Amino acid sequence: ITLNLLRPSRINPQLSAYSQLHGLFDFNKTPLAPPGMKVLAHILPHQRKSWDPHAEEGFYLGPALKHYRCHRVWIPRTTAERIAETVKWLPHNN
Repeated sequence: ITLNLLRPSRINPQLSAYSQLHGLFDFNKTPLAPPGMKVLAHILPHQRKSWDPHAEEGFYLGPALKHYRCHRVWIPRTTAERIAETVKWLPHNN
């Protein structure tokens, strides 16, 4: 996504390649961040018990394009990808 947002379209150089194929990109609807960042993915209350941790460590993979303001996160504990509504970005030096 990010490369196609930066690269001009061959058909119409005034537009990005992404805009030419998919229309305008809405950064409010689909937030972007660098892939591989360490994050804490929030676990929704109906998916956890009362005293369980409220977040789980993972790595940001990219936006969940079919979900409004959601992120794809890789959770090492489960070795699976999860879609998280809320994430907390952790600095790289942690």
